[in-house]
Amino acid sequence: MRSILAGSLFALLLFLPMTAPRAGLDTASLPANSAFELVVVEAEGCIYCQLFRRDVLPAYQTSEQGKDAPVRFVDVNDVDHAQADLTSPVDVVPTFVVLKSRHEVGRISGYVGPENFFHSINYLLASAP
Repeated sequence: MRSILAGSLFALLLFLPMTAPRAGLDTASLPANSAFELVVVEAEGCIYCQLFRRDVLPAYQTSEQGKDAPVRFVDVNDVDHAQADLTSPVDVVPTFVVLKSRHEVGRISGYVGPENFFHSINYLLASAP
């Protein structure tokens, strides 16, 4: 019975819409009390970008990390105009770039799931100069 219920729940999740608006260029300035920023580079139609928005983003925005490094979304085609000093080009979407005063201090390339994402963000924020 338990496996039938789990299978039904999985099938239901497959049919839920996973739409997200195309990432726009958000050039708003950082909050005055935050030197860190998390820039999420994504692409239209990217399934892993949608998974991040659905499975990780709500928890991140309410977490301490989310308060220390507010999130900003940038379309992969607009990276050159993102007002960020990146150390290398973005080759994978989604890419999560931690900035400090608009300079890259670290990145996570690709969707790694909620648990690994939070471990990686904690490491990047703690090891930033």
